Amino acid sequence: MPDLLIEKNIRHLEIILKISERCNINCDYCYVFNKGNSAADDSPARLSNKNIHHLVCFLQRACQEYKIGTVQIDFHGGEPLLMKKENFTNMCIQLTSGNYCGSNIRLALQTNATLIDNEWIAIFEKYSVNVSISIDGPKHINDRHRLDTKGRSTYEATVRGLRILQHAYQQGRLPSDPGILCVANAQANGAEIYRHFVDELGVYSFDFLIPDDSYKDAHSDAVGIGRFLNEALDEWVKDNNAKIFVRLFQTHIASLLGQKNSGVLGHTPNITGVYALTVSSDGFVRVDDTLRSTSDKMFNPIGHLSEVNLSNVFASPQFQEYSSIGQSLPTECEGCIWENICAGGRIVNRFSTEDRFKRKSIYCYSMRTFLSRSSAHLLNMGIEEERIMTSIRA
Repeated sequence: MPDLLIEKNIRHLEIILKISERCNINCDYCYVFNKGNSAADDSPARLSNKNIHHLVCFLQRACQEYKIGTVQIDFHGGEPLLMKKENFTNMCIQLTSGNYCGSNIRLALQTNATLIDNEWIAIFEKYSVNVSISIDGPKHINDRHRLDTKGRSTYEATVRGLRILQHAYQQGRLPSDPGILCVANAQANGAEIYRHFVDELGVYSFDFLIPDDSYKDAHSDAVGIGRFLNEALDEWVKDNNAKIFVRLFQTHIASLLGQKNSGVLGHTPNITGVYALTVSSDGFVRVDDTLRSTSDKMFNPIGHLSEVNLSNVFASPQFQEYSSIGQSLPTECEGCIWENICAGGRIVNRFSTEDRFKRKSIYCYSMRTFLSRSSAHLLNMGIEEERIMTSIRA
């Protein structure tokens, strides 16, 4: 495999930082705990102060090796707010005190919001932490998959946390209005969920995640996921409100309009100058976090923060293979009208035990029907067909 060259100028380096490898709820689709991989259970429950120090040193070395525009650190889990507030505060102090050679440092948090209180708000305010929550729609839909460890609803607790965050943002205490991540549900109505987010929860920034299924999962429903996405897409187009940002929709629409570097990190491969790495609570660096559900060798640790530089990570067999997969389409995709827009879809959705990542996405049908509907909407808006076809052929 030829080495893939990394530009010395990096627009965006994202670190998915596993500050807690445990959770207080039990989502049945969770790729961390319920997809047959024990990496989280085998890791320390929390990120240690020592490994936080190692991360700061790693990032300082990275910013000396490369000119990096933004370093975004995503506090992930499990549930990240299981970390004690004192330790979380100390972590933010260390991360924001490093010498990053002029790079912008952005702190973000993905949470189920059930533990949010005013003390957390004060911490987020002090260190400008951007917060997004996970919820899958109204109570009767959310609670199909997102229950706590005793089988009870999480909906009310999540919405309570969201309201605390929204109130703090309205007071000018948070750097951004809280957004939502929602896993697309083949058995749910996408329009109903879209309307719940916009009309009932008052959230104008969210994303629909394609499930982390692979050919190992017999229950995947590509037809249902495609229908879900199109139902939500139709509502978004009907609203025609520039304030409503749905990342999956806007990035693919941008691609259909020929706008470069408009991909979704973790969905669209090889966005120029944008890279993401996972750091586990044990301090080891890995590639795309969702690949843990495959138990494939590509998710093996690359090295410890204390022992590797960013250039070592980029040169590792795991990172090289991960990047090369995004540059080569599965044979089944050749000749598909959407191959340049879809780019093979999410890598995790291409995995099979026999062929590893050489198969087309199990959600191929979902993406084809979604991109067809997106193109139809553009035509109805008056976009010239030739402009769309030029992007498709590019």
